[in-house]
Amino acid sequence: MPPHKAAMRKMVWIDQPRFRGWGCSQCAWVFNPPGPPIGKTFDLMMSNFQSRRDEGFASHDCAEHPRKLEPTSNAT
Repeated sequence: MPPHKAAMRKMVWIDQPRFRGWGCSQCAWVFNPPGPPIGKTFDLMMSNFQSRRDEGFASHDCAEHPRKLEPTSNAT
């Protein structure tokens, strides 16, 4: 991905019927935690979750997660 495109993308909250969570504003990448929360306290679990999410977002390649085009109606 060109550097200017990577700078434009942002992590956004997605709230749809089949998915609720974090994703990329420029492609179809979404964060899927690799397992249950890790940590002995809630704060540590949240910190670990956020670190995993942020690392996943920073390292993803938008070209590998193209958005599917929405179907359009040709009815007149």
